[in-house]
Amino acid sequence: MMKDLGIKGTSYGYPMPTLMVATYNKDGSVNVMNLHWCTMNEDKHLVCCIGESKKTHENIERTGAFTVAPATKELMAQIDYLGTMTGYRVPDKFEKTGLNAIKSEYVNAPIIEGSPFVYECELAEIILTENTHAVTGKIIGFSADETVLNENGQIDTEKAEIIFFDSFSSSYVTLGEKVGKAWNEGKKYI
Repeated sequence: MMKDLGIKGTSYGYPMPTLMVATYNKDGSVNVMNLHWCTMNEDKHLVCCIGESKKTHENIERTGAFTVAPATKELMAQIDYLGTMTGYRVPDKFEKTGLNAIKSEYVNAPIIEGSPFVYECELAEIILTENTHAVTGKIIGFSADETVLNENGQIDTEKAEIIFFDSFSSSYVTLGEKVGKAWNEGKKYI
């Protein structure tokens, strides 16, 4: 039987990937935020819910570019810190983590070393309505560390060790076991 938990029971929602959104500050230093609300739409764009009050939002508007990369277990402490501190109050927060960044070949944004893969995006549009605020980036480049690829050259999610933010328990979690094959399990109903 379902129990009504009320609207407050939703917290932030179900577990979402823990992502690093990276931009350059005005002085050329690296800024990274911790983001959970991001999705891909059908025509190779990422839609990220980044509020206007964020330093990252300001940087994206100014530079027209950003990168999005998942965090891993090895990057958990750094991404947690980056999500706790604001770039407005702690402009050198990225440097404090000891992480390194390289410049993207395709967009004016940094790539954080240590992530299993990265989307390199140009700003396509900012959607601002009464109920929606999203930064949409056109994917210009996509790279993956060779260590997370399978024998077919595709990303193996188990090797990538991506972490997810579980807002119900305020925890970081990893993927569980593979339980089925997409576009296959429902064939018994065809």
